[in-house]
Amino acid sequence: MKILRLPLRVVFGLMMIIQVGQIKAQDIHFTLHQMTPLAFNPANTGAFYGSYRISGLYRDQYRSVLGNAAFTTPTFSVDLPVIRGFKETDWVGVGMFFYSDKSGSAGLTQSSFKISAAYHWAMNKKGNNILSIAYQTGAVQHEIKDPSKLTFEDQLVGNLNESVDLANIDKMKKGFLDHVGGLKFTSKLNKTDEFTIGVAAGKFGQPNWSFLTMGGNYRVDPRVHAQIGMTTLMSDKVKFSPNISYQKIMGSPANSLVLQGMLDYLHSKEKGLVLKGGLGYRSGAGIGDAVQLMLGADIKVIRVMLGYDINISQLSAASGGQGAFELAAQYVGTIYKRPNPDPIILCPRF
Repeated sequence: MKILRLPLRVVFGLMMIIQVGQIKAQDIHFTLHQMTPLAFNPANTGAFYGSYRISGLYRDQYRSVLGNAAFTTPTFSVDLPVIRGFKETDWVGVGMFFYSDKSGSAGLTQSSFKISAAYHWAMNKKGNNILSIAYQTGAVQHEIKDPSKLTFEDQLVGNLNESVDLANIDKMKKGFLDHVGGLKFTSKLNKTDEFTIGVAAGKFGQPNWSFLTMGGNYRVDPRVHAQIGMTTLMSDKVKFSPNISYQKIMGSPANSLVLQGMLDYLHSKEKGLVLKGGLGYRSGAGIGDAVQLMLGADIKVIRVMLGYDINISQLSAASGGQGAFELAAQYVGTIYKRPNPDPIILCPRF
């Protein structure tokens, strides 16, 4: 058996994370998932009111445990509706999504760049029931940025006499082509209320994710993500948006259930200012993984959000309850066609 050597504080943090049974080997996740519309379901591509949408998010996790080796995850996406579909009420959306997830003193990084396309089919003449069918593809890779910072701690386990031979590591980079399919159903219940349900799946084929040229056999299992939510107007100024999402790594006990509720308060209609706040819960072993706090505002076509995870898992003994911090912004732009009126001929009087 071989073990990778890491600084003691990092090893301690990783050991604590591994003990959280339900979330071990979990894929990336975000508290402000609504600010990363293309990350989990490509059926969200072009599904908004506007000409184009630009979204960005930064997540920083477990810094209280890992210090400068904490998990840092920036994301960026752009999507837009481009053409009308087979019917006047149908449309096609396209977009691109990028993320980079980095951790550890040697800079272990997983990154991806994907493009997506979605067809939004109006199921009735009024166009208030929409079925979205989407496909997303792109490269996913991981790499060790600075192998010189890797050390090996055989003494952590007394019966180990071997270390990983760096010469047996092919390249400090490994990747594969990912394919993701997505479906989403959206129903406008009335003038103010809306219901959505969607599912997406990707990472098929179980590609080998190991750096080792010999003996390495770490397979990536498929991932399934499901989401259900709605938006309802509670008064002239208050809107409530409950949401449930579930993420499952197939062939593994790793899964995550997230329950969230968001309130929007119309502070100023003239200034287009809407204040936002909400709470959430993410499952895990024992009583769960984290309690989520969300704050933000809509300022006309710009949305800014802050997210914070209060860690309640077994790792809280080391983290002091400090989980993850997220900062996100989203801009929805509209391109208006300039009118082309007939020329007006002025006939002055003589």
